[in-house]
Amino acid sequence: MREFFANPFSKGQYEYFAARKRQQLRITLVFVFLVAAFVAAGLIAFGNTKNLLTIPGVLLVLPMANFFVTYIALLKGRELGEEKRAEVRIFEDNGLALFHLMYVDEKGKRHFLDHVVVYQNAVVAYCSNIKADERVPVESDCIVRLKKKNINLRLKIYTDWEEYKARLKEIAPEVSEDQVKLVEKAQETLLNMCL
Repeated sequence: MREFFANPFSKGQYEYFAARKRQQLRITLVFVFLVAAFVAAGLIAFGNTKNLLTIPGVLLVLPMANFFVTYIALLKGRELGEEKRAEVRIFEDNGLALFHLMYVDEKGKRHFLDHVVVYQNAVVAYCSNIKADERVPVESDCIVRLKKKNINLRLKIYTDWEEYKARLKEIAPEVSEDQVKLVEKAQETLLNMCL
């Protein structure tokens, strides 16, 4: 039963996004079934909805809506294709890449980042569906939040895959020993700012 609800992948792994969408949908459907079951049981047993069985059904609507809203938010994102993944595989193999992050800014707005590379000097991200006027505010928001955690890294979001790949070619795919903790802390902080 636990496997039905669990996501076997960690946030930031390539496979996590698809598994998270399935997980959110499954949980939402279980809540829909439970709400319907309580309300139907009350109707059958008492002939109306003004009974004690309706109360748990009504109380389950809020968590159901919570899971459903997250599912809808995840639908906004698109998976980075396998061919694009292969082009930047070296960063994944070296533990620098994060995939399919739903970044939530300070105002609660959600932005989908297809691919993110955290290295010793900065964070670079590829976002296929961000609007031009949103890119700079998202970068600024993330930089400020990273600085609050004593992580002084720059952030640049690319909307063109070829530009992003060209930028990645300028980055060494290995991190020096003295910078490993900084990269890990930056990754962990970024993951905490994402759904």
